[in-house]
Amino acid sequence: MSFFVRVPGSCGELAQGSIDGVRLHVSCPVNRYSWAAPENESERRRLGPKVRKALHLAQASFGKKTIDAFSLYSDLPVGKGMASSTADIAAALAAYQLTTGSFIDPDQTARLSLAVEPTDGVLFEGITLFDHYRGTVRRALGEPPPVDILAIEFEGTVDTVSFNQRDHRRIAREQTRSVLAAFGLIEEGLREGCVRKIGEGATLSALAHQNLLRKPDLEPILKMTLDLGGVGVNIAHSGSMIGMLFRRGTYRLGTVRRRIRDLLRRPLPIHPLRLRGGGIEMGRGGGEIE
Repeated sequence: MSFFVRVPGSCGELAQGSIDGVRLHVSCPVNRYSWAAPENESERRRLGPKVRKALHLAQASFGKKTIDAFSLYSDLPVGKGMASSTADIAAALAAYQLTTGSFIDPDQTARLSLAVEPTDGVLFEGITLFDHYRGTVRRALGEPPPVDILAIEFEGTVDTVSFNQRDHRRIAREQTRSVLAAFGLIEEGLREGCVRKIGEGATLSALAHQNLLRKPDLEPILKMTLDLGGVGVNIAHSGSMIGMLFRRGTYRLGTVRRRIRDLLRRPLPIHPLRLRGGGIEMGRGGGEIE
């Protein structure tokens, strides 16, 4: 059977924080993906332990075994905060669904993913407020307006499982007001199609998070972004990425690359991305997305 699955990764999160002990984030899906397709295609990537664990859990629920019937492909860097594990697991579970005839809706996908590790809201359509740790909260916030993200990939990786296991409760309580304000601004921005409010909310969350996982270059990058006409920054709250947010088509890539190089004094990967709605996309036959 011919099929095609695509799940977007993220540029970190638009916002993240704890409210009344519940860990929440607002997803930031982008146009970088993990794919699943039938076995024997070129450049196969072996299924990792997290994906295999999720598939074993699916098999325990549905009783059908097809772990080796498909392959995974991805252009998402690992350990940088781009939701590579969530995208891989969701793509694999969608491929399992297509190859077995099982029905796995996004909530079931999230439940199986959360049994493996904290999970990003990119697997849900649109932009989503999601409890990435236990799945107790999921609220659709709408589709994004046109936003370009210039994502800077910094050195080092972050173990998201270990990071989420740390006791952040005291700092989280101190940041409640900032987190609520960030969530509110982003929700208003999505409802109104206001890129400026989305940028303000994302920036507020990024700055508040400096007490939890400091990014030494965040403040100068924020200043440079605003100087270049951007609307703010967002971050991978448990990763190393920093995203510069712009209204679609309002910056020159070459100019920004030079400014980043001059500011940071070292070469770093820079990814031109677009904010998009999330969701698991599946196609059959010739690979057309449903």
